[in-house]
Amino acid sequence: MTVSASSRPRRAPRTQNPWLIAVIAGLASFVDGAALSANGWALVILQDTIGLSAAQFGVLTASVTVGLAIGALVGGRLGDLYGRRRIFLITMALIVIASLAPILSENFWIILAGLFLLGLGAGADLPVSLATVAEVATDKNRGAMLGFSHVMWILGSMIVALTTVIVGGWGQLGVQILYGIIFLVGLIGLLLRLTVPESTLWLEQKAEAARGTSTAPTRMHLAQLFRAPLVGPLLVLTLFYGFVSITGNVLSNYLAYVGTNVAGLTVAEISGPAVFLFPIGFIGLAVFMRLVDTRWRMPAYAVSGVLFPLAVLLPVFFGISLTTLLITFGVVTAAGIFSGGEPIARVWTNESFPTLLRSTGQGVVFTVGRLMVAVAAALAPMVIDRSPDLFFIGLAAAAAAGVLIGWWGHRRGLIVNEFTRAEDQEPAHV
Repeated sequence: MTVSASSRPRRAPRTQNPWLIAVIAGLASFVDGAALSANGWALVILQDTIGLSAAQFGVLTASVTVGLAIGALVGGRLGDLYGRRRIFLITMALIVIASLAPILSENFWIILAGLFLLGLGAGADLPVSLATVAEVATDKNRGAMLGFSHVMWILGSMIVALTTVIVGGWGQLGVQILYGIIFLVGLIGLLLRLTVPESTLWLEQKAEAARGTSTAPTRMHLAQLFRAPLVGPLLVLTLFYGFVSITGNVLSNYLAYVGTNVAGLTVAEISGPAVFLFPIGFIGLAVFMRLVDTRWRMPAYAVSGVLFPLAVLLPVFFGISLTTLLITFGVVTAAGIFSGGEPIARVWTNESFPTLLRSTGQGVVFTVGRLMVAVAAALAPMVIDRSPDLFFIGLAAAAAAGVLIGWWGHRRGLIVNEFTRAEDQEPAHV
């Protein structure tokens, strides 16, 4: 039996503003961006304050990414089984608690545990909060609303970078302030999320599955992800997200490391000019939100997909300096909006999986992708120390591979829109 469109509401109650929910749910992206950015700057400071070795630097950087990976898998599945709201309240509470570790301690192992749990909470939150946004949106604004979540990601990175300009030379106090931002935003987010209701689409689909009144029961079991028609999108999106995320995340995490250890710059010399590049990201996202729900989505993807890997090679061709590092970071930030992982991946992963597997599917994609990033992040310091050029060449190769996989998957019809498919299968309501 197929349920009519009128019995499957796609919006939250009228008293709830969908864009307000997008902001509150998007705080997970803010924390994600702030945490990765804080690591990139704070760990450089900790090199001096507690004497981190290159290996310890890599392990601490990778710990957040490993936590993000595991959290995405666990949180995504729990979000489909027990509801969006319950899980994203628990995950935000974990973020608040975990952020206290690098604030209150200078011990390597305590910081390591805290950063891992911080990543775990943020990773578990992301697929659930994105599913919440996707399910409160419509086909006309879903891409834009999911793209807005990346605005929150860049905002988190930017605020941390701006703060670093001021506190970069303050030693351990600077580290505490950077992670204090995450603590404060997480606490505010936890309180705001108490006002967000459960996804009405999830409630409807869960009820239908329990009653056996629709095809939903055949699309809710984990095994369905690894069978046709879902296994194709799962594989394509996982490889796409993993490869392009290696480039974007590792470059962001190690911009300060390369600048200080290769180009001989200070944290303040890098962080100051880098702040002025963030408006490029906001402009790129404004274009993304304008085009992503139109026929121009893939042409824009193709253009940015060429610029994205080429920009990473600039330090190889013109030498590693403040200028080349900033230009590379700026172009990658702008071009990567459409082809560099997060924004378009958030749209594709929400479109490509049915409601009762939506956050689970995203969790698998984000988990494998983050694990790929974690391996690259752990190896990066040793690669940089041996050959900085090889570091940038490797990142460019990963970007090119990811872009091509995404394009191929889309052209082959492996990336589909489950929201549209479900609506096409429903009879008109009489």
